[in-house]
Amino acid sequence: MAKKKILILRWAGSSYDSLGGLLELVARRFNEQGLDVILFAADGPEWPQQLLTLLRQGEIAFALTMSGIGAATLLDGKLLWDVVQVPLFNWCCDHPCYYPVRHVIRSQHLLHGYVFPDHARYSLAHFRANGAAYAVHLGIPPRSIFGNAPVPAAERNGRILFTKTGKDTNAIEASWRGYVPEIAHILFCAAEELLHRPTADFIPVLQQISEPRGLFFNGNSNVAMFLLGQLDPYIRYRRANMLMRWLLQHPIDVFGSGWEHLDWDGAKARYQGPLTWRTMLDRLPAYSGCLSINPLVEESVHDRVFFALAAAVPPVSDSNAFSRTNMPGLEPYAFRFTQNQVVQAVDAVLADPVTAIGRTEEAWQALEQPFSLRRSASQIVQFVAAHRLNSSVGL
Repeated sequence: MAKKKILILRWAGSSYDSLGGLLELVARRFNEQGLDVILFAADGPEWPQQLLTLLRQGEIAFALTMSGIGAATLLDGKLLWDVVQVPLFNWCCDHPCYYPVRHVIRSQHLLHGYVFPDHARYSLAHFRANGAAYAVHLGIPPRSIFGNAPVPAAERNGRILFTKTGKDTNAIEASWRGYVPEIAHILFCAAEELLHRPTADFIPVLQQISEPRGLFFNGNSNVAMFLLGQLDPYIRYRRANMLMRWLLQHPIDVFGSGWEHLDWDGAKARYQGPLTWRTMLDRLPAYSGCLSINPLVEESVHDRVFFALAAAVPPVSDSNAFSRTNMPGLEPYAFRFTQNQVVQAVDAVLADPVTAIGRTEEAWQALEQPFSLRRSASQIVQFVAAHRLNSSVGL
């Protein structure tokens, strides 16, 4: 495999070009391991044919994509990756309820990978495609991508960065009222029950609500995918709205689209509109803190936390099993979703930035090796090799 190349499908259509930027960082980590990489632009009407031409040249050891781009591409009714016999590692950031058809593909050449172990567990438990799923953290990047990090506390701007797409959840609730009463009832009841719980609890809670009303389903059914596809974004948007309403009188810079529904008049927080992923990285080291929300998971953290550690910027995020186990020194800046805890976590960073930065440095030093992006790249290479063994024995 050392003589062959890794093909990375870079798609520029993600929000703020985040997936493209992440894949470029991973490409450099492959390069550091002595592996050659081809960055392929999965854009324009001709890219599937261009991809086929490239794959047929026989130079590709395996391909890497994110969030299913190219995973379901067909050639004469057959999966492209089976036709060319090149493995594809599909590294997904979101729960399998988003584009579920991409998570049920059975192929000896397709590896179902996930940024969050929680999602890998769901995929294996409910979809069981190929009898395997792979969890690879979207880990800590090298500090070198933040040219001036760490910035001394006295030279920072005294504000907290929050990059997040917003949405008025009243609009989502209005759409739910248009569904048949049984479905609307399940959605509204589940939304309240699941507001403070991880996605691992979604199916059991939904079943507890739906089964007394005569609706039975499992975790890979169309109805489950529909309900999860409604509830997952709703709860994430609602949590984000709660945070910002509680923090409007704090020095928070909010970047992202969809926040016009909040009243920013007289607020210390500032809505700055969207910015690109690359610009976010450039600005991050100057901030005194980085506000983040985990995507309803317990076994990892949002990439914003990992990137904040690399930039020596104290992460302020909701507490989960991963953070409590691996970052206990940052618990003063972690919170449950109550106004008191959120405000206390933010105030703790702003009141003593020197201590917060020191604790962040200690966490970075402890986690930089076991959860580095370089290790993630190495895991992907090893999992592709292991999957070949899985395929060879007919699993």
